[in-house]
Amino acid sequence: MSLRLYFILIIALISVSSTSLIVRVLPSVPALTMAFWRMLIASALLWSYSSIKKPKPLNKKNFNRVAVAGFFLGLHFACFFWGVRNTSIANATLLGNTGPVFTVILTLIFYRIISKKVFFSLLVAMLGIFLIQRSSLYDSSSSSFGNVISLLSGLCIAIVYMLAKNIRKENNNISYGRTLFFFAAVTIGVLCIVTGESLFSFELKDLKWFLFLGVVPSILGHNSLNYALRYLSPTAIASVPLGEPVIASIFGWFLFGEEITKNSLEGAPFVLIGIYFIVKASNAKKT
Repeated sequence: MSLRLYFILIIALISVSSTSLIVRVLPSVPALTMAFWRMLIASALLWSYSSIKKPKPLNKKNFNRVAVAGFFLGLHFACFFWGVRNTSIANATLLGNTGPVFTVILTLIFYRIISKKVFFSLLVAMLGIFLIQRSSLYDSSSSSFGNVISLLSGLCIAIVYMLAKNIRKENNNISYGRTLFFFAAVTIGVLCIVTGESLFSFELKDLKWFLFLGVVPSILGHNSLNYALRYLSPTAIASVPLGEPVIASIFGWFLFGEEITKNSLEGAPFVLIGIYFIVKASNAKKT
């Protein structure tokens, strides 16, 4: 694999890990409201960019598939945030990061293939996540409902990447991303209306942070992962965000003076080594 692709994946990991910083900066903004504007702004920016570059549009068959992928991306965000509210953050993080586990399962079901190197590397990475979160996994805030919803968020992101793999083989990444984010925003918006969550529960000064979410974790983060899907398997792409707790801990130490816990120091090497070998062993034809 080229150094350029490794660089893109590193940028994507750092970018998606910045989400936790903005959640801390905007504690009074409802999570679903934040997710809605994040997706809508990201879509709007990509559509604006498209007016200059004019990429080839999606055909009807792929447009419908992207709409379905966007629906599941919106559900992923919603389920993760609902999970955080109904279980411990540690449980939500661990279960919400099961996307690559589900991509392995779905690949095995639909394609009857599995890479042993990818499988065992994934076990190493998941062990690292468990080590990082283990001391908080069973605190009093956890519940079966929250755990199930968090697990569902992992399944949803796996479905997104499984759908996106074939779409990205045939379509421009900008065309894909602008449509994906739009349908994710629509899905989250509908969920906000159904649950009574206001889409406007924020102050004007918060808009700059919404813009940050749209540009950094969404376009530089998720859309970079979408770009890499053309060259790597869904499992490899879904595994990259496993490093988010590690990068977020470094951000917390550097920006807020937070201590990096012993659990993080023990688990981080397993996570990063696991991700590296998953990506190295992966290609477009494997799990």
